[in-house]
Amino acid sequence: LIHIVDKHKITMGSDDKEVKMTSTEEEDVQATAGAADTTKLKLGQPSASEESASPYPDMELCQQMHKLMVKAQGYNTDEFQKQVLTRICKELENPSLYESLERNLDVTTGIWSAADIAAQKKVNSKTVETLEAKVEEAKESAGDMEVMDARVALARFAAKSLTEEEALEAYKKLLDLPKISSGKKIDAMMESSRVASFYGDAKKASEFIDSAQKLATEGGGGDWDRRNRLKVYRGLQRFLERDIKGAAALLIDCIATFSCNEICSYKDFIVYAILSNLLYLPRPQLKAKVLDGPEILSVANDIPVVIKLV
Repeated sequence: LIHIVDKHKITMGSDDKEVKMTSTEEEDVQATAGAADTTKLKLGQPSASEESASPYPDMELCQQMHKLMVKAQGYNTDEFQKQVLTRICKELENPSLYESLERNLDVTTGIWSAADIAAQKKVNSKTVETLEAKVEEAKESAGDMEVMDARVALARFAAKSLTEEEALEAYKKLLDLPKISSGKKIDAMMESSRVASFYGDAKKASEFIDSAQKLATEGGGGDWDRRNRLKVYRGLQRFLERDIKGAAALLIDCIATFSCNEICSYKDFIVYAILSNLLYLPRPQLKAKVLDGPEILSVANDIPVVIKLV
């Protein structure tokens, strides 16, 4: 997602405004930023579809990779680089992503040797074969639900450990199943949009969200929970597309019903909602919905610089 706030400056459009902070405030911002990289603040409303959402691709990791790529202040360190690459190696077991990031950073860290990368690719290929065999087995000896579950397992493995193309192809096979509910299709489309967004393909991510919204309104799969979550996805996607006004209207409506911790933390969501609405919301509504909003007050101490802007 777009990095609007850093330690010293807030950027909106092409105008830069310096924000003077005391040393204590700078320490607060640094502490908050560090905490955001290691722990997701899980607030907002409980959601059944959120709880069943895939943890991968991890959008927090996407943020960390972005900070490395743009050499963000405070994150352009060998230690942070090692932390991110080690996570890709140990947690995701994704050699393609590891190689791509090292190539884009123009570094060779040696965290993952060439031999180990080749071995992991073979392991991943074997895992794909095993998961495909489970799909075929379910088709022969089980029901439609078991086939779908097997396809979901394969798609989520691909989202974690394979390339963008392989992950999206796996989700396409899931969506192409003859008997899959509208709700499950929406879930698969939202996960597909996260895959596309993780790899920086905003156009494809937007197309998946559009398809999910169409199915939610016309296909009967849009229960209240999924419609709310889709609104968050669409609002954040508008933010990425620089449609700040469109994002503002969607994000402010989702503050009380946010349930998308798989795409960003509640604290980050509140930051995006506040900054976008500062430009468009009338002052009386800004006070009622932002300054006096109980949900925003719950994280106000974690975002002191942003709150001071209001």
